Amino acid sequence: MILPATSTDRRRDAETRFAAEGVPHRRIEAWHYSDLRNALKADLVAPAAWQGAVTREGALADVFAGVEADTLVFTNGAYRPDLSRVPTVPAIQIADLKGPLPDWAEAALGATRGTDESPMADLALAKMTGGVAIRVSHNFTAERPIHLAFLNRSHAAEARHIRIVLVMGTNAHLTLLESHAGEGGGALTNLALELTAEANAHLTHLKIANDAASDVHVATLLGTLHANTTYESATVAANGAFARHESQVKLAARMGQVRMTGFQLLGERQHADMTAVIDHAVREGRSDLVFKNVLAGRSRGVAQGRIVVRQGAIGTDSKQQTRALLLSKTAEADAKPELEIHADDVVCGHGAAIGDLDADALFYLRARGIPLDEARALLTEAFLEEALTRLPESPAAEAMRTFVLARLRALDGAS
Repeated sequence: MILPATSTDRRRDAETRFAAEGVPHRRIEAWHYSDLRNALKADLVAPAAWQGAVTREGALADVFAGVEADTLVFTNGAYRPDLSRVPTVPAIQIADLKGPLPDWAEAALGATRGTDESPMADLALAKMTGGVAIRVSHNFTAERPIHLAFLNRSHAAEARHIRIVLVMGTNAHLTLLESHAGEGGGALTNLALELTAEANAHLTHLKIANDAASDVHVATLLGTLHANTTYESATVAANGAFARHESQVKLAARMGQVRMTGFQLLGERQHADMTAVIDHAVREGRSDLVFKNVLAGRSRGVAQGRIVVRQGAIGTDSKQQTRALLLSKTAEADAKPELEIHADDVVCGHGAAIGDLDADALFYLRARGIPLDEARALLTEAFLEEALTRLPESPAAEAMRTFVLARLRALDGAS
């Protein structure tokens, strides 16, 4: 009799895979525009423990302040139950991945694999410095979001490897908030989120990455969606030197739906990459990807969307759109939409556009007495409005909108 693999086995296997693949670099096609190996300029060590009090102000201010939520706090990559507000309802269970695991968390940790190779997710599993597993019971709708709050006091050449496991039962509904804030700089945050969602589940995932200025941020979502399940996400890449936000989602049963919105709001020499791989493994799945990027200074924004439609996945409906607005002549945008279709009777399309502010529109506003800075701000905000309207109506989404517009004004003023 062959015994099922344990989480220890899966962590050992992940370490073996990472040893064979190594840190991604530009000679790997999926990482061609984002050379992580070059961004990590030193050997990495485990992070120092957080010393002293945690005060949510300045660089560590809570971007979701005012939103009523249960909050799981991480400092320097370690889960801090003493700072957290854990859900009290029996339908939501939380397990610390560094402690003894309940059976459901033991079965789930490391069990979800991506549709593509994911060496950094493997590294996050093998070298995990902290993490939690969350289970939402079937037929339960969470009244409050769960907020994953990552707070970092960075030191150069440190690496935080974090694993989050989310298991959603049949007809479970949850809003997951994720925020990253930091002071100091020069460290790596490497986060992997495993998502398994059973039939008719619905997850809304709102993420704001506002890391310390010289930090590197790598995040990998590995998701499996079952029948009529919806995953809706919005990600904002703001502060930080180098970032890669990657989602690998498999629609494993009929009528799964993915709706992703990405914002890159970058300046100076920042680099951010949003990559999505959506695997339509069965029929009648839907995916809708929109990336809106505003780039100033010498920043670089990358948007990659690869849609795979497997043989027999008839009725697939997939679209993706990338738009980049360059606020300076030295900013750079790269767009790489891909369609890999092995089935008939599907509707798939993509579009991409990169440019600066419309000169005619700017002239029109100036001619009506609107100052140049205000006219630029109006047009830049209008550029993002299509994507902002995709956010769900909720206090958390309004907080994200407020953050996006504040960041946008700061960029436009510095360009």
